[in-house]
This record gives sequence, structure tokens and C-alpha cells, in this order.
Amino acid sequence: MANEKALQAERKKIIARLLEIQKKFMELERKEGVTEKDIHLNPVGIVKEYKEEHEKLADRLVDIAHELKGSIRT
Repeated sequence: MANEKALQAERKKIIARLLEIQKKFMELERKEGVTEKDIHLNPVGIVKEYKEEHEKLADRLVDIAHELKGSIRT
């Protein structure tokens, strides 16, 4: 149960950070005209950093979900 509690706490932190990153993307879109194409096809600078962090956190979130359900990621 302690492991499940730790995973749930980590999950909550990851989701909060993902939401922060999404807000940053939205700010960049409004203020600097960053588009989906800029994010996905050829990210540079802070956009690249946000994208890489977002992907890493999303991947970890999937791992946590599998751990909590006792399933295997394929």
C-alpha cells in the first residue's frame, strides 16, 4: 500500500507539471506565435525543452498507470 501511495503522489506531481507545461505552450502560442508545427516538427530552444520534458513525464505517467494496475507495458 505504501508503494501505491508513493506512486499516486508521484502521479499527482507529474500531472501538475504537465499542466504547467501546457500553459507555457499556450503562452508561447499567444505571445510568440508558436504553432503545433513548431512544437512537433522542429522544436528549438525552450519549445524543445518543454516538449522533451512533456514526453518524458507522459511516458512516466503511463508506467505508473501500469504499475498501479499490475499490468505490463508492451
